[in-house]
Amino acid sequence: MSTFDKKTKGDIYFAQRDKELDKLIDSTTGKVYAHLVKKINCMLCESPDYTVLFTKNGFDFVRCNKCGHIYVNPQLSEESITAHYNDNSKTTKLCQNYLSSKKSMELRSKLYKDFFSKLKEGIPGGNILDIGCSMGQFLKMGKDLGYEVLGLELNEEAAQRAKKKFGVPVERKLLEECSFDDNSFDIISMFGVIEHLPNPVEVIKDVYRILKPGGAFIGLCPNVNSLVCMVLHQSSRTFDGRMHLSYFSNQTIRYLFTKVGFQNKNIEIGTCYTGKDSLLNYFQFLDPFGDEEVKYLPDKFRKFITDKKGWKKFEKKMSELNLGLKLTFIAKKKNCRQISK
Repeated sequence: MSTFDKKTKGDIYFAQRDKELDKLIDSTTGKVYAHLVKKINCMLCESPDYTVLFTKNGFDFVRCNKCGHIYVNPQLSEESITAHYNDNSKTTKLCQNYLSSKKSMELRSKLYKDFFSKLKEGIPGGNILDIGCSMGQFLKMGKDLGYEVLGLELNEEAAQRAKKKFGVPVERKLLEECSFDDNSFDIISMFGVIEHLPNPVEVIKDVYRILKPGGAFIGLCPNVNSLVCMVLHQSSRTFDGRMHLSYFSNQTIRYLFTKVGFQNKNIEIGTCYTGKDSLLNYFQFLDPFGDEEVKYLPDKFRKFITDKKGWKKFEKKMSELNLGLKLTFIAKKKNCRQISK
């Protein structure tokens, strides 16, 4: 068990998640019960042509042969997915505990500060809509900086925590259930949400519609082209099938954003977090989610990776090559008033 898992109780959450996933599997087929899932075309380009990459937890993970998007097919029905975020299952409660742990909140605080530092010059004020706001940590930070804030969150416990702990307004609705006018928000955020959407094109199209000209759509999601995913493949915790439906790369998330109206020149993609402990352990045939170990690494590599300067070089190169665990994105809607000048 890694140190991070110990501090956040992530190990308990992931173990319970796997138990609940096992209940979905038909023992006669090794796949998820047929009545719970439906076959779909590519979630981005609608092509029916795909290649199965692997099967995990009873779900097939496929890659579109046209646009390259990786997604789950067949998928749980939308009703089942929505019910999951509305429920109070043990996994859902453990997830809230994981997210509210001190270590997890510290990690997100640094991430959110980085986003606000990038946005403060172009959008120093205005209003924020955080979709899937969880416990409202990002909204609280925005509120403290002078923004007007609003969150959308389906999970009742998370929504209540956001209201009570951070004093931010939250509505328990899907975006499509709201009736926001065009050009309503200066900043729209999705942190760890876009990979859960069964209909990403429709939702992000609506995001683009309600974003003000010059406004920014920001967030993060798992990076399918992270070094961890490319090395561990299906052993990576990123792939679960039940909740993560889409697996974006730099290329496919750009494809999605430009499809709904964002211009490629106005899209900034980066990555964060390295997954160092998982990588180093896996290199040594050890549990990638156990405590970080280095004693079985080759001598020269071990000296390099355990040296602070050596690791900083490695980390910097991973960042330059967009190999981090998570994709970060800032997509700005063109400012029509500026263009007309």
